[in-house]
Amino acid sequence: MGERSWYVGGRGIALLLRLWRLSLRIEVRRREILRAPYVLALWHGRILGPLMANFDRGAVAMASRSNDGALAAGILEGVGVRTARGSSSLGGREALDEMEEWVRGGRSFAALTVDGPRGPWRMLKPGVIALARQLQLPLYAVTYSCRHHRLLGTWDHMVLPRPFSRVVVEYIGPWAPADLPGSLRAAARRVGDEMNAHTAALDREVAGVELWPPL
Repeated sequence: MGERSWYVGGRGIALLLRLWRLSLRIEVRRREILRAPYVLALWHGRILGPLMANFDRGAVAMASRSNDGALAAGILEGVGVRTARGSSSLGGREALDEMEEWVRGGRSFAALTVDGPRGPWRMLKPGVIALARQLQLPLYAVTYSCRHHRLLGTWDHMVLPRPFSRVVVEYIGPWAPADLPGSLRAAARRVGDEMNAHTAALDREVAGVELWPPL
C-alpha cells in the first residue's frame, strides 16, 4: 500500500476520532497560561487527550517521512492540524524550518511529540528546545490522564481513553528560552523531567495509579 493510501486511511481515522471525542468528558486545565504563538511539547504516548482538546485550533505538527508518518499526517490534517514531514532521523531540519515558517505566518502553535517517532521512550529530544530558541517563543508542555483507559503494548505505551471516560488535559510551563540551561541536552533533560513528574501526579489524581512506571 502506497503512502497516499496510508494518508487517506488517516483521514478516515480522523472522522472516527471526532466521533470518539463526542463521547468523552474532557476537562482542560491551565489553558489560560498559553500565550500564542508558542511551542508545545508532549509525549508520544499521551497524544490523544491533547489532540482531542485541540481540534481545529491552528496548530502545526511534525510527522515522519514514512508510511506511519503518512497515516499520522492524514489523522492530524483531518482534525485541523497542519503537518510538516520529517523526524529526528530523516528530514528533521527541513521540517523544523517549515514549522517555523508556518508559525511566523500565523499558526498559533507548533507541537512536537518530543520522544517520537520511535523513542527513546519519555526521553525529550532537543529539537523542541532548538525550535523554541530559534523562534524566540515560550515553550509549554501538555499531558493528560483518564480514569477509564486502555494501555497499548506499543513502544510508547500509548494511553487510550475509553468511551464515556473523564479525560483531564493539563498544560505545563511556560519555559522562556533564555531561562533554560545553556546546552540543548541539559535543557531537554530539565523539561523532560518536569513533564514526567506532572504526568505521574496527574495519573495518581485522575486514574488512582501511575499508568507508566518510573524511569
